[in-house]
Amino acid sequence: MNEDLAKIEIVKHLYSAFMKKDIPAILKLLSEDVEWGEPKNPFNPAGGTRNGHAGFMEWINIGKDAEDILILEPRQFLTDEDSVAVTGYMKCRAKPTGKVYESDFVHLIKFRENKICKFQEFFDTYIAGEAFRRT
Repeated sequence: MNEDLAKIEIVKHLYSAFMKKDIPAILKLLSEDVEWGEPKNPFNPAGGTRNGHAGFMEWINIGKDAEDILILEPRQFLTDEDSVAVTGYMKCRAKPTGKVYESDFVHLIKFRENKICKFQEFFDTYIAGEAFRRT
């Protein structure tokens, strides 16, 4: 299997583990010093960048209390020598308000030695923030 396909398979395994809420499987895919980030938003408690397995677990624990991922649908995988960019669609429910939001996303996933060393999420932070905001 060529390197691009191997990276795509790792990323597909990551999405599958997320939907199954299989945290041990996710951690096996991440480097010890992984950088995990999504845009900061004053209303979304999971926003910002966290480092290492402990930072990832902090993000997971915040997310468990903050939102339900209803749909996480990767649609396209683009590769280069050390990364995979994924375009897709997500639908989530903000637990504090019960509001549902939908957004296209781009995930940039960088690799080092066949482990994910950086995950950066880009999505419609305005619509997500509005779902979390109590009016």
